[in-house]
Amino acid sequence: MGQPSIVKLTGRIDNVTSAGIETNIGLELDDMPSALILDFSDVTFVSSIGLRMLLMVAKRCRKQNSPLALHSVSKPIVDLFRVSGMTEFFPIHPSRETALAAIV
Repeated sequence: MGQPSIVKLTGRIDNVTSAGIETNIGLELDDMPSALILDFSDVTFVSSIGLRMLLMVAKRCRKQNSPLALHSVSKPIVDLFRVSGMTEFFPIHPSRETALAAIV
C-alpha cells in the first residue's frame, strides 16, 4: 500500500456528476493508497444518487483495507449524512490534518 490519497470534490454530487466522480476516485483507489480522504470543502450539494456513489466508494475502500475519511463537510451535508444513517460509514473530520491524523 502506498501513501494516503486525498481527493478534492467540488460543486454538486448528483446524478450528473456522480459517475465521473466515482471514476476519478476509482482511479485513485487503483493505486492502492494506504487511505482515502475526500475533501468536501467545496461541495455544495449531495443527492441520493451521490450518497449511493459514496457508499460504493466506502465499500471498495473496505474491500481494499483502505480507511476512508471525509473532511471540511458543510453542516447541511453533515446533517444529510446523519439523517441518512451514513455517519457510521463516513468518519467526518473538521480539517485535512485531523483526517490524516485519524487514519494514518
